[in-house]
Amino acid sequence: MSRYTITPWRTQHDLLQVRAQLYSPSATITETQRLAISRIMAWKLRGNLPHAVESTALLIDAQLHHSGSTSESTSTSTFSIRAVYSAAFTRFVTGFCDIGRNRERSLEPSSMLAIARQIGMPDEFVALRHEATHEELPSLRRLVKATDEALGWLWQAYWGRLEEVEDVEVAMPEFRREAGELLKAFRRGRRDELRSGLGDKEQDDELKRLGDEVVGQCGDSAARVRAVTEALVDDALILPATREMGSSLDGAYLIWNGLLLELSERIPGFRHALLTKLLAAIGAHTTAVPAHDVRKEALSLWLLHIVLAKDFSRAETGHKPQAEVMKCCCLHPGHWSEYIGKRLLQNEDAALEEDWAELFEASLVSGTISKPPPASSRQ
Repeated sequence: MSRYTITPWRTQHDLLQVRAQLYSPSATITETQRLAISRIMAWKLRGNLPHAVESTALLIDAQLHHSGSTSESTSTSTFSIRAVYSAAFTRFVTGFCDIGRNRERSLEPSSMLAIARQIGMPDEFVALRHEATHEELPSLRRLVKATDEALGWLWQAYWGRLEEVEDVEVAMPEFRREAGELLKAFRRGRRDELRSGLGDKEQDDELKRLGDEVVGQCGDSAARVRAVTEALVDDALILPATREMGSSLDGAYLIWNGLLLELSERIPGFRHALLTKLLAAIGAHTTAVPAHDVRKEALSLWLLHIVLAKDFSRAETGHKPQAEVMKCCCLHPGHWSEYIGKRLLQNEDAALEEDWAELFEASLVSGTISKPPPASSRQ
């Protein structure tokens, strides 16, 4: 179930090098930016260039055009400078809003302003784009200010989120090990708490403390969030040590629910990363007979629990994973994909059933109906 992304750059280091050139504070910033823009234009010829990368190049190119016109002996008209800024800015805003509309796949797409708000783009950007397209070109002062703000927004939305090469390739194994040890210590402590009957306040304080520690270590790093989910799933920390087919996961839910909810609420994308990891583990090839694979049954129950439990739905309101999981079940048919898909379609979600029932039935590899889990594990 792995997903591969084709990029026009060879390595992550190439992209990070361009980022450093585009946002460089050095005295030779103009020359380094020109080199970065030329490289991006070459990438564009290869295809699959992210809109954020192209937009950054166009906006900075407009700035260079402006600065060059003021420093050269031959003056450039103010109108032409405004036109260059307006073209770059309009393409920047329109491209991001079009991406948002394509993701909606709706017969009645949202307005450009609504899409901009969904992706965190300031309303002023859409207003300025409308003015530049349908009215007189905005003043040079406003365009210069808006371009600076757009480059700042692009840093926050894209460039600042890129993983440093050394973090991914060198520091990540050590962080992965430390995360595993931290979560193992939590599991031991949580079991002791449940045995000793520790009060709710003490349990809440411990969850808050551990949540603070994990959130602080993950920061804004998507790679570190993935490392935490790998420790939970690959190391089987969320699975009972001994379990028989068909038995519930109530004990595991009791141990882990609080922490997983805490992390889902405080780390953007944690729930999505955890579900992605669960789907990958469920779809991985093993030598076990699928219908008797205790581990995959437990992972499937965990996935359904996180997708369907109301507490988790409230924790990450912007992420609705049912359709994503159904898509995965249709594209990767198998015993446990069939099991998960049927459970989701039985959840009385009319919209989900309308969108996915026929496609799911067509994807089934067998006519057998998977045995439902014990009633005590249903959410």
